[in-house]
Amino acid sequence: MKHFLLTFPIIFTWFIVSFVILGTSFVLHSKISETKKINVLVKSVFSKAYSPDGIYAAAPPAIGDVVTAISSGDARAVLLDRFLSKHKSPMSGLGTHFVEVADKYGLDYRLLPAVAFQESNLGKKIPKGSHNAWGWAIYTGKNSGATFENWKEAIEKVGRGLKRDYLDQGLKTPRQIMTKYTPNSNGSWADGVEFAMAEIEN
Repeated sequence: MKHFLLTFPIIFTWFIVSFVILGTSFVLHSKISETKKINVLVKSVFSKAYSPDGIYAAAPPAIGDVVTAISSGDARAVLLDRFLSKHKSPMSGLGTHFVEVADKYGLDYRLLPAVAFQESNLGKKIPKGSHNAWGWAIYTGKNSGATFENWKEAIEKVGRGLKRDYLDQGLKTPRQIMTKYTPNSNGSWADGVEFAMAEIEN
């Protein structure tokens, strides 16, 4: 009995220590697994922020933005907001709206902002108050083009127009769209749109 009373505290202490070690190991393993998953997702987003030679092609998304994008399952809006903000566009902050309109009409999410980049430096060179960053509905003899109430309306209506008047007619790539959008271009229009699309993705 005395022997048992002497060894019991040792056995009990060993049991408690073992339980704590096992519990800690389980928690650490769970955290490591979760961290690995996040790292893979972050790496996949950040890998697009570099050009193939390892030099920045554009500013990478901020960590907070990346985590937000991962949790929402869509980093496209973050990439667009970075692009718009970098170029000081008056449409900055509308990345999510661009993505929603692109998905609604089956457009490449980069197309609308890329055309705006080529046409008006992302809305910085437009008729005052028109919100027309795309040179939309400019016909021969009319230089003002369409006028929209705000940027969201403009993005929606131009997106719908691109779907109806271009994609539905089989004109899907910038070079195909150029043949109708700006038929007198020597190819520089499509070059500019493609350049902007590449910058958004990189």
